[in-house]
Amino acid sequence: MASFGMESSMASLPPVDQDHIEVPIIDDNEPLIEVVRKLQNYMIQAVSEVSYSFEELRFSPCGQKLRLLLYSLAENSHNPCIISALMILKWEFNNAAENDWGLNEGRGYACEYVAWQFLCHINQRETIEYLLEELPSPVYTSISLTQAERGASGFAAAGDEQSFQREGERTPLLLHSSSSLYRFFGGKRRAGSTSDIANSGSNVSSADAYELMKYSMFFGLSALEIAAIAEAKKFLSQKVVQKVIDNIWNGEIVFWDSLSVHSTKKPQFFNKRTADPYSRLRVPVYRKAFEAAFFVSFLFLYYAVLVERKSTGIGIFETLMYIWIAAFAYDEFSGMTDAGMVFYQMDFWSVWNIAIIGTGLAFMIIRVIGLGKKSDYITDLSFDILSLEALFLVPRICSLTKAFFRFIPVIVVLYLGFLTTFTMLARDRLSLRQMSWILVKVFFGSNVLGFDIAHDISPIFGYGLMCVVPVPFYCCCCTTPTPYCATDAMGRAGRIRL
Repeated sequence: MASFGMESSMASLPPVDQDHIEVPIIDDNEPLIEVVRKLQNYMIQAVSEVSYSFEELRFSPCGQKLRLLLYSLAENSHNPCIISALMILKWEFNNAAENDWGLNEGRGYACEYVAWQFLCHINQRETIEYLLEELPSPVYTSISLTQAERGASGFAAAGDEQSFQREGERTPLLLHSSSSLYRFFGGKRRAGSTSDIANSGSNVSSADAYELMKYSMFFGLSALEIAAIAEAKKFLSQKVVQKVIDNIWNGEIVFWDSLSVHSTKKPQFFNKRTADPYSRLRVPVYRKAFEAAFFVSFLFLYYAVLVERKSTGIGIFETLMYIWIAAFAYDEFSGMTDAGMVFYQMDFWSVWNIAIIGTGLAFMIIRVIGLGKKSDYITDLSFDILSLEALFLVPRICSLTKAFFRFIPVIVVLYLGFLTTFTMLARDRLSLRQMSWILVKVFFGSNVLGFDIAHDISPIFGYGLMCVVPVPFYCCCCTTPTPYCATDAMGRAGRIRL
C-alpha cells in the first residue's frame, strides 16, 4: 500500500525545475491528509536524484531546499499536525524503501531532519504541544458512506457526531467505551474537533478514503508515539526530543492533573501547587519502581511454590501466586487496549510479559486438572511447566536495570534462568552442582553433551530446551551495539505509553 502511494504521488507531480521548488503553504487549520500530501510532494521533489544520510543533509544541495521548507513552517504555519505528518511520512518512506537506490530512505531522513530543526525554532511549551498532543480521528457526516464502511473504518454517523465531538484530549480518565477491540488492534478512540481531517458535512473522495484507511493506525497517537513506530531514531536521539522524554519519565511533564473520573488528558508541566498528589502514581519512574517491587515479590512466590511443591492441594504461596498472575495479566491487557497493539509491541519486554502470563496460565490449568483427576503424572507435568517460567521471569526482572543489555550481565541472567529451569526439571536425577557444571559446558559450546543429558533432565522438555540454550549466547556475541541515545529513546518512548 505504501509503495502504491509513493508511485501515485510521483505520477501526480508535474515536471518542475529542480533548482526552484515551490514551498508548500500549510494553513493552521489544514487537515492531516492535506498536510501529509503537501509535505510528501515536496520531499519527493527535494530528494529526487541522490540519496543522503541524515548527517549529509546539512551540507548537501538538498539541505538548502529543506531549510526553505523549514523557515516557511517555522514562520508562517502553526498547524498542530506538522510533526505528526513528518513522522507518518518517515514511516511511509521506510515502507517504500525497496529497489529505489536509497531515495526513499533519504527522504525519510529528510523528514526527521525537518522535524528536528522545526522543534529547535519553537519554544518549550509549543514543543510539548507538537510532540504530545494526540491526532484526532476524523468525523464524517456524508451520506455517501454505507453503514458497513462506517463500521469498518470507524467513521461516525451523522447522528453520532455530537457524541464524539468533545472527545480527544478532553476524554475522561476512566472512559467506558465499546471500542476497546478497535484500540487493541491498532486504533485509539474516535474523536472530532474543528481541526479534524474533514469539516462537518463534507463528502469523502476515494483518494481521501484510501489515505484515511492507510493512516488510521495513527489516529489517537501523538507525534512522539508515531516517531517510535516509524523507528525515527535520528529524530528521537536529538537533545530537544530527549529532554521531553526525560521530563515525562521524571514527572516534570504530566498528562493527568488528578485521578478523578472527571480528569482530562492533556500534556502540561507539573504544577506542584494545583496538581493532585495521588496523580504522581502515574509518573513513569514511580510506576517502574512499583513494577520492580511487583516482580521481586512475584519471583519470591515463584520460588516458594517450587520449593513447597504441594502435590495434595493448593497452599498459601500458590494461592498468592495465582493472584499475582491474574493481576499481572489484567495490567498487561489494560496496557494493550489503552496503547493499541501497534504501539504496545514496540516494547520488546511487553511481548516478553505475554510469555510470562501464558506460562503461568498453562501451569494453573494443568495444575487444576491434575488435582481434579488426582493424577501424580499431570501434577508433575504442571510443575515442570512452572519451571519454564524462570526462563522469562528472571530476565524480565533484570531488564529493569539500565545495564541489562551489556554482554556479561546478559549471559549471567540467562544462565540463572536456564539453571533454575533445568534444576527443577531434573530435581530427582541431577544435583544443583552437577546441573551447574553441565550448563556451563553447554553455554560454551558443548552441545553434544547437552543432547546426551537432555532425556535425563526431562523426557518432555529436555531436547527442546537444549536447542534453545545456545541461541541467546550466540545472539549476544554477534550483535553490534547501536548508539545508546537512540535505542534508549526508542525503548523509553515505548515503555512510557503516552
